[in-house]
Amino acid sequence: MTQAVVGSRKKKWLISIIVSQPLLIVLLVLMLIGLFITVFWVPFLLFSEKGDFDLGSGANYSWWSAPTKVNANGQPYLWPVPTVRYMTSGYMDSVDRDAAHLGIDIASEQGASNTELQPIYSMAAGKVVVAGSASGYGVMVSIDHGGGLVSIYGHLETALHVRPGDQVEQGQLLGRIGKGKVGRSTGPHLHFQVELNGVAVPPLDYVQPPTNVVPTELAYKKMNISLMQEWLGKRNSALANAEILGEIDRAGQSQNISPYLLIAITGQEQSFVPKDGNHADLIVKNPWNVFGCWCSGQGATLTTGESAIIAAKTIVKLSQNRPAGADPISWLNDPSNPQGVYAEHRGWYLGVSQFFKSILADVAS
Repeated sequence: MTQAVVGSRKKKWLISIIVSQPLLIVLLVLMLIGLFITVFWVPFLLFSEKGDFDLGSGANYSWWSAPTKVNANGQPYLWPVPTVRYMTSGYMDSVDRDAAHLGIDIASEQGASNTELQPIYSMAAGKVVVAGSASGYGVMVSIDHGGGLVSIYGHLETALHVRPGDQVEQGQLLGRIGKGKVGRSTGPHLHFQVELNGVAVPPLDYVQPPTNVVPTELAYKKMNISLMQEWLGKRNSALANAEILGEIDRAGQSQNISPYLLIAITGQEQSFVPKDGNHADLIVKNPWNVFGCWCSGQGATLTTGESAIIAAKTIVKLSQNRPAGADPISWLNDPSNPQGVYAEHRGWYLGVSQFFKSILADVAS
């Protein structure tokens, strides 16, 4: 029997099996799929971390929740309350018989005491149009961002940090959530509204709640890069570079961590990286000593931006489970912290705290 005849008979036999036993074929396919899941997908689920499911970088949004709008610099707009991520009312929810809700209401899940007086920041640069009393809102701030885009912040404390006509930067402090019932409200919260060409639009197209909520003192606040550069320049720091500081600021924003705290840690870890110090060109890429040291292993392969993000993520992790009343920086280095410590030396937090206070007083005030 020739090889061609044998091959032909095999093909006919396979076709007859497929035609006569479709259920068997389906079972075989399902078995193969099950084998693939067992061998490849289950181990991935077991051993991967949350970040493995996130796509891209920037503000650390996942693809299913990413805002569709960015600011004039191509960067994400800023969530107005970095210390609170919970929304009690959504866009176009029905709040009374007469009108739909044209914005979102932001308040802490833990109640009024964790909502009142929380700081409010501008979602983008622009010009203050209204800052003061307003019907329904009690006290509000309205900012014109140009191009027909306006943001509104309602139910604020009377003492505001801006006036009508002020030019503000993205992340600039506007005021604080009011105490008690401010304006037409049932309790303390921020009413946040976005308008385009005079029409309310979904705020979540522009901003998203932060992935990480950390203590108020450590939460993100936009860096004043020019003042920070000047401050570091007086200390002969290799970090006194606008591009480097921009990377640190973006890292802080992505994890909702103050970039000033990240700078303060470099003071404790590397004395702000003196320009004329040995290996300054290498240390400046990892002045937080993530992965143990700037000098070897994975810690020696990073850029400044990459190491800043890892340092910020470490702060977020160590900030969890903080006991009531515990100092937020001390907790990062407390031996009783179940998440670990940032540095082995117990006095680490004292130096970081002092640098942080100095930076806030000299640069961020």
